[in-house]
Order: sequence, then structure tokens, then C-alpha cells
Amino acid sequence: MHKPTRTAATAAMGVAMALVLTGAGAAVTFATASAAAASEVGAQGWDVAGSYGTQQECVAAGEAGVSDGSWAQYRCALFEARWDLMIPA
Repeated sequence: MHKPTRTAATAAMGVAMALVLTGAGAAVTFATASAAAASEVGAQGWDVAGSYGTQQECVAAGEAGVSDGSWAQYRCALFEARWDLMIPA
């Protein structure tokens, strides 16, 4: 398999697994396959608020921030085997 095809297949599988594990209604989480996209913090209007070992820890921290009014929305992005909590810049 060629490298771009293998990368795309791996990314698709990661997104599918994230949807299965979190449920299709969990719109606040996403997985990224591109290191460049994840490293462009702030370029798309998002900042990293923390990094977690599991998606569940990231979601819990994101929900806690929503509950206490620190931010109105968040995303959990898989980057280099860690879940980064992304909040609006």
C-alpha cells in the first residue's frame, strides 16, 4: 500500500473508532490525522488548554470547563497518542 493511501486509511479508521467509542452524537470530539493541522494552534481559532492520556479524560475536562463557564465549546483532538483539549482562541 502506498504511504498516502495507508495514511488516509489509518485516518479513516481512527475517525470511525472515535465515533463508535463516543457515539455518533458526540460532535465535540474529533480525531486529526495531520500533525501539521494539529500543530497550527491558533491558526484556526483554537488554543490547546491541556493534554490527556485518554479521550474520556479530555472530554471530562472539556465538560468541566463548559460547566464552570470557562468556555462555551471545546474539541478533543488526537495528536501523537495524546488527546489535546482545544478551546476557542
